[in-house]
Amino acid sequence: MADSCKKSLEILKLAQMRGLPPPKHHFEERSFHTVRIFPELSSTDMVVVIVKGMNLPAPSGIQTNDLDAYVKFDFPYPSAEQPQKHKTAVIKNTNSPEYNQSFTLSINRNHRGFRRVVASKGLKLELLHKGGFLRSDKPIGTALVKLEKLESHSEIREIVEVMDGRKATGGRVEVKIRLREPLSGQDMQTSTERWLVIDKSQVLV
Repeated sequence: MADSCKKSLEILKLAQMRGLPPPKHHFEERSFHTVRIFPELSSTDMVVVIVKGMNLPAPSGIQTNDLDAYVKFDFPYPSAEQPQKHKTAVIKNTNSPEYNQSFTLSINRNHRGFRRVVASKGLKLELLHKGGFLRSDKPIGTALVKLEKLESHSEIREIVEVMDGRKATGGRVEVKIRLREPLSGQDMQTSTERWLVIDKSQVLV
């Protein structure tokens, strides 16, 4: 494919240099298989992106357009007693806040404790309304992001229900989680592109 593209480019450049019209061509659909990897991440990084909340429920006594929501989470690794803690900024006066905040966690891909969290515990998010002066923060709900897909994918994107105990609230939160590469094997992606092909008869002398 690389050789074919190189020849096509040479034909195009030659035609342009000689002031000729573009050579005859057609389009074909071609599928490519690629391995997805995030080279900017190290093997000990796991990035959590809190993207946004959608239609979050307001705690009692709060109007939806007065909701000042933020998200926090404790990632139970290296242990439940020593979790990695993070929280987003507070987005004011909306029940559909856009955060787009990234947090980098330290992991050991082969550690049994980390594998246990991925396989069975997941990432639990807490959503809260920020209290004002002398007022405590009020819980909005919780959301659980399952992590099993990281075994075969380098990135997962989930839109998860915000729960009040075992009851769905109708609110949702969007989260993305990235590793440099999947925990097992490769993340194979297939994409189809519209490909310009120069007709073989177009040989410039």
